[in-house]
Amino acid sequence: MDRYRTPARLAGPVRRLALAVAATSTLALTVATPAIAATGAPAATGAPAAQQAAALPPAAQSGKFVPTDPHRILDTRSAVGVPTAGKVPGGTHIRVPVGLPAGDVKAVVMNVTVTGPSEESHLTVFPDGTPLPTASNLNFTAGQTVPNAVTVPVSNGFVDFYNNSGSTDVVADLAGYYTDSVGIPGSSYVPVSPARLLDTRSGGAGPVGADGTVNLKVTGTGGVPAAGATAVVLNVTATGTTSDSFLTVYPHGTARPGTSNLNWTAGETTPNLVTVPLGADGSVDLYNHIGATQVVADVFGYYQSSPAGSAYSATGPKRMVDTRTSDIFHTLGADGLMNLPVATGGLGTTKVSAVVLNVTATNATDDSFLTVFPGNGTGRPSTSNLNFRAGQTVPNLVIVPVDDTGLVNVYNHLGRVDVIVDIFGWFSLPEGGPTNLRMPELPASACATAAPGPWVPVAPGTRYRLGATMPGLTGGTTARGWLVVVVTAPDGSVASYEGGLAFPQTPADTSVELAKSGPGEYSWYAYETNGTVVSAPSRPCYFQADLDSGITGVTITSDRAPGEIVQGQQVTFTLAATSVGATEGQRIASFCYSETPQMCTRLAATNGKASITVTASGWGTHVQYVSASTVSGWTSQTMSFSYYVRSN
Repeated sequence: MDRYRTPARLAGPVRRLALAVAATSTLALTVATPAIAATGAPAATGAPAAQQAAALPPAAQSGKFVPTDPHRILDTRSAVGVPTAGKVPGGTHIRVPVGLPAGDVKAVVMNVTVTGPSEESHLTVFPDGTPLPTASNLNFTAGQTVPNAVTVPVSNGFVDFYNNSGSTDVVADLAGYYTDSVGIPGSSYVPVSPARLLDTRSGGAGPVGADGTVNLKVTGTGGVPAAGATAVVLNVTATGTTSDSFLTVYPHGTARPGTSNLNWTAGETTPNLVTVPLGADGSVDLYNHIGATQVVADVFGYYQSSPAGSAYSATGPKRMVDTRTSDIFHTLGADGLMNLPVATGGLGTTKVSAVVLNVTATNATDDSFLTVFPGNGTGRPSTSNLNFRAGQTVPNLVIVPVDDTGLVNVYNHLGRVDVIVDIFGWFSLPEGGPTNLRMPELPASACATAAPGPWVPVAPGTRYRLGATMPGLTGGTTARGWLVVVVTAPDGSVASYEGGLAFPQTPADTSVELAKSGPGEYSWYAYETNGTVVSAPSRPCYFQADLDSGITGVTITSDRAPGEIVQGQQVTFTLAATSVGATEGQRIASFCYSETPQMCTRLAATNGKASITVTASGWGTHVQYVSASTVSGWTSQTMSFSYYVRSN
């Protein structure tokens, strides 16, 4: 079989680069902290014997992401993935095995790099045996080294790489794959508000030198939970580079792989979206090969084991906008903002939780950056998706949430730049699972859908109810089922608790003893099953449990000495309280004060203190009743402070 093949259909002309991406598949997402699947979890104590004996399967999960040890599946410079070494000629494509069982993998996630191209061209990665799409994943000029993240469907265990013009070497490093296989555990994606986790230009860190490594703690920061995350999605940028080099991002505590995530030539600013598993301590390492470079890392999401995420649907790719040719959207100027409805990509706003885009900047007149974010144009994050120099053409993969506005914004910082946006996928939350999730006996009874959720005081040894309305099952032996609740504790451990048998559309409850797992962040979701058929999972709920905080003292002092308070004078009382506990839920949040024990006025606390000013009225003895509350809801006993008001 020939190594090079000439497709029947070629992409656009060389002078005008094809600025798009190949069709791809990616994974499910949800918003907030993780809950881990309940496979193998025990039945609740006290459940009926027949129920305990039933093999209760976990909620169905499709489009799961499975990270792999980063490894190279293609390097045309050294005959990796191809029979012989040599550049890919223009107008041809190579067929590369992904090295995974064809029946298990539906799409792969790769970092693809072109290096040493002889002329301006573009590279397209597409499923083997399918027509060449009129799109591209990487655009480059002669001599450039350009990386980009690529997610592409797999056909027959192969993917194809097509070079349009000239010749170029191609390198591909596998980071993971997507599967629908029931027997393979996988993860779903959780988008977070973009947050900067690393910038070596500030804070005294300084550039990463040759053979230098910088460690980045990920969990517990930037919206990534302290426990439960399996991998992270970072937009990593190398800038201020002094030499041709590359950056490798890998799990801390593991051997550095022989792969790369960013490749650049000296002086370039190069961004790339990176998907990397987390080390055991929740951190990753970033290694620089030669010279020195500043490194910026922004978090955009993470992976979790819960099936309570959104399902991914492929759309194309389809071009949403090209400001070079659009009659509606035009070249972005300095501080320019484009409000782009996702409906232009063929989507309505209903049920769309995020979109996957390839965004390309071209014809830039100045060094600048693009930021892609959701909403009506307000609340732009202090992060970037693409960084580019004047005259550069730079593509980058972007996963951006979609809110109720149905808008995606593209912001340009300096100069003027043309922007090309191609959509090739979207996410939606699962439908048909339990609804109306609640915690009836806790102060935060409503389901909090954003992490980390409200604080709730939890008394050790007490069982608390978690409830939901069950949708009813079809295709089983009965229309009734069991409510199964999957709780993720702060340490990432999982317990599954089963509720009582319920008819469809009626509430069912189950009880859990949260105190067994300790204080901190919890998440939970529910599904219904009759032992054979399983409903879709519910959307997750989030809360923070505090079971050990206590208020150690409440004091009240006055700015006037006893006996010196005269009727009609103003008196200032200072309220103070101290507390103990293992979590920040111990912080004093407020005081309640009144001269009547049965009612009080609440006052916010600052550093455990607050002050009130009253006008002394009526001679005789007066009493101020005061209690303190922590952030998590623990309340002290009411203290009293007596003072005497004398008449003029």
